[in-house]
Amino acid sequence: MKPSIVIQRIKESLKLKKSDIIKIYEAEGIDIDEKRLDAILRNPSSKKSINATYEELGIFLDGLIRVLRGEPVNPPGDDEEIILDNNLIIKKLKIALNLKSIDIEMIFNLSDYPIGKSKIRDIFRSPTHPKYKPCNDAVLDAFLEGLGEFCYDMPDIEIK
Repeated sequence: MKPSIVIQRIKESLKLKKSDIIKIYEAEGIDIDEKRLDAILRNPSSKKSINATYEELGIFLDGLIRVLRGEPVNPPGDDEEIILDNNLIIKKLKIALNLKSIDIEMIFNLSDYPIGKSKIRDIFRSPTHPKYKPCNDAVLDAFLEGLGEFCYDMPDIEIK
């Protein structure tokens, strides 16, 4: 799934304003250009839309964790290069929103893509674990769809 679409879906699910997204990037020390952000948030079918990079998506997710949880994502000295995949996107959202396993299960059920507890555990395993299951775009899409339903009745998230 394209990084811009992931950012757009998170924005919609969490009812974030453009100013909130700018603050999220600033929390990671990044000043994102407003014109670029407008193009990223534009409908993908628009000629003026652009796709975010995976680095921009990763910074956005790390900033979301920092803003909502107050925790740095990578401890000092952890300079290992991490590849952002669908599993890691879901993991970072779980951390940022402080979701429990039951919440994750409910999110998938809300998207009409029910996943059992064991498959959810497999998603969050280390890639080197024998029972690790990589998420395809359909699983990530179902999670983001369910997240929108899950957050629908929640109060708006306040980004400071």
